[in-house]
This record gives sequence, C-alpha cells and structure tokens, in this order.
Amino acid sequence: MSDLRCPACGASKVRLAHRKSVSDVLLSGLTIYPFRCQLCADRFRTFLGHRTPNPRRSFERIEVSFPVWFRPRRSEYPDEMGQEGMIENLSIRGCRIRSSALVAVGSRLELEFQYSNASFPITIEEAVVRSSAYEVIGLRFTRLRRSDERRIRQLIDVWLPELLPSGR
Repeated sequence: MSDLRCPACGASKVRLAHRKSVSDVLLSGLTIYPFRCQLCADRFRTFLGHRTPNPRRSFERIEVSFPVWFRPRRSEYPDEMGQEGMIENLSIRGCRIRSSALVAVGSRLELEFQYSNASFPITIEEAVVRSSAYEVIGLRFTRLRRSDERRIRQLIDVWLPELLPSGR
C-alpha cells in the first residue's frame, strides 16, 4: 500500500471511511477496508494489511477562517438580511460555523462564503444543521451547484495534506 490512490479521480488524498454495512464489517476481518476520496467523494475498498479502528468521519476537515453569511432556506421574508459568522472548518460535505445566531438542529440554511477578497462567493443552496451548541453550528451540505462544489474541492486539494504515508 505504498501509493493508495482514488480509482475514480487518481487523487492520493484518501481516508479510511466509516464501516457501515455488514460486508464492510466482514471484509475488515480480512483487513479490506472502505476508503473515501476527499476530493471526489468516491468510496472504494482496498486491502490495508493491518487492523485499524473504525473512523468517526469519512471526510477530513480542513481548518479555515472564512466569513460566511447564512439565512433560513425558505424564509418568510425574501429580503431578510440573514446572519454572519466564520467558517472554522470545511470538507466537501459540510462545515462548522462560529456565530452568535441561534439555529435549531434540523433547520435548513442557505449560505455564502468567500475564501479571499479577490474570489467570487461560493454559495451553498442548502445545508442541514446537524449540531448547534453555544456559538458553534455544524452543517451538512445537501444542495450546491456543481461549479461551487468544484471550487470547494480545489480549496481542499490545496489546503489538505496528503493523508496516508507513502512508505509503509
């Protein structure tokens, strides 16, 4: 396993995925584990050769600090200004926001953020609130344009280090 790459896109930024099916659990007895590409989200299995614990997440999150604007997805007031916050971490499937806004778990939000002053905003058409604690909101992206998803992948490709050592 000196050079594990995604079979779909060829990226070397892959990570052990959560074992969720019976076949995943059975194959792990043979040290065949599921992996998830951090750039294209392809899930595949491969022989690892040693035992490993089941990871909590399938996607690595990168630490960032981007301003974000968000509001309820289906607002009664179309001109509603929304709330502001800072994205603290980001993956191709979600993010964590620090904000003083009160948001209920299960709420659907639309959000927009910029990673630099020279970039166009990235728009997430819909994100579901998965957790909400004091000033921290965990989101899972459920709808976004392909072009915005591509831009998030490019960000992650640049900021995320190679995840698996090349020499084992």
